[in-house]
Amino acid sequence: MSGNIVKAVMALALLIGVLVPVPGAFAEEQAAGNALELTPSGTRLTLSPGDILEGNAAHCPTENEDGCAITVKNNGSAPMRYKVYTSPYAVKGEDNELSFSEEASTTYTQLYKWITIQNLEGEYVSEAEFYVQPGEKQVVRYRVVVPDEIPGGSQYAVIWAQMMSDESSGGGIETIGQVGAVLTGRSTEDIRETAVISEYDFTRFTFGGSLHAQATIENTGNVDFMAHSYYTAKTLFGKELYTEEVKTPAYPGTTYHVNFDWEDAPFLGIFSVEWKVQAADAERIESHIVVIMPIIVIIVMVLLLTVLVIWTIIIIRKHKERRARKLV
Repeated sequence: MSGNIVKAVMALALLIGVLVPVPGAFAEEQAAGNALELTPSGTRLTLSPGDILEGNAAHCPTENEDGCAITVKNNGSAPMRYKVYTSPYAVKGEDNELSFSEEASTTYTQLYKWITIQNLEGEYVSEAEFYVQPGEKQVVRYRVVVPDEIPGGSQYAVIWAQMMSDESSGGGIETIGQVGAVLTGRSTEDIRETAVISEYDFTRFTFGGSLHAQATIENTGNVDFMAHSYYTAKTLFGKELYTEEVKTPAYPGTTYHVNFDWEDAPFLGIFSVEWKVQAADAERIESHIVVIMPIIVIIVMVLLLTVLVIWTIIIIRKHKERRARKLV
């Protein structure tokens, strides 16, 4: 699977797992015939200072009957060795670029340090190895030990199930791919869901082409949220001609530029357009009359107006001439 596709799938996983309930699991370099399936593929956790999350503890996910655990299934045709471990889930930049390295870790990715995996001996360790038969499911439990002092806001991490092969040329174990699931934590302390909307504008007059709308959204808080932008065009009598919604996943400390174009706008028309942007505690909404008037139409109108003026002048002059003759 190419790097761009992997990033896109992972971004979708984080988007749904954080902002909507359950995402799809993502994979890197998944080997044919050795397909691991990992569920649930997205988990939300509540993080209270000093709390310990394991099993079916109060803040473990209630939608999973095993609580703080993942289920790994071998969908392949051969037995498989795999190991489970965690990494940061760092989101950076307007395009929400992903990184899983410790070097990219931020104050919002400390969660991976607090997670340990239960091995076959029942001990919680930083990583653990397992062996699964074809068609078999295994429950792998994890524990989250929340420090007494934690950053406010959101936390992101990934639990990986990394597929391994015993058939490397050197006789050791070779990594052949991995699947992962996003863990999203939200602190019970110091939650700030705030945003600033700027550079808000949309086309009010054009000679033709698409109608454009834009806005800049800055996440000034410490938690993620989904920003919603709505563009609606109606006739002057209220009939809806076009509507579109743009969703923007916004992460702490990041600025996003929202651009919208109504590509198939009519060649000519006068409309009522509403451009609405909602982001956390901020909202901008305006409605204006929008005019699409091609140059050729303006030229024709000017010519018609000129002809009308000239004709009116001629009529008025003829009328004066008739009156003058009558007076004589």
